[in-house]
Amino acid sequence: EKIIGTLRATGRENIEQVIDYMENNGFFTKSCHRHHHYRGGLADHAWQTYQIALQNNPNGIDEQSIAICALLHDFCNCGGMTDQVGHGRRSAGMLKELGLHLSHDEFLAVRFHMSLHTHISHPLYNDARHCALRTLILTSDT
Repeated sequence: EKIIGTLRATGRENIEQVIDYMENNGFFTKSCHRHHHYRGGLADHAWQTYQIALQNNPNGIDEQSIAICALLHDFCNCGGMTDQVGHGRRSAGMLKELGLHLSHDEFLAVRFHMSLHTHISHPLYNDARHCALRTLILTSDT
């Protein structure tokens, strides 16, 4: 309920399609990889990431962007558990397919939420390295 309410409060176009996907593909019942490995762990992990990000927001980053990125950074895990490099790309792609527009910084935060060490040659490396929202999500993702 709190995740759905927070996502709806963003007022984002097509957020209902994202919520429907979450409800129909196990977001609220799946466990999470490595940590939060219990029924509902994925949702608990997303909520915890969101709460930590809100508390550690010294740059005054838009709270709607924090909600979108923190709650949806592991979105692709709805369909199954993965901690593979590239699951950020998969999450961003799935959100786009559902019609959710992400700003450039939001895309970077979801796409590169794990780390950048394997992406040094990626064309968006410098953008991601200097993106405050990405750093906030990365450091809140515990």
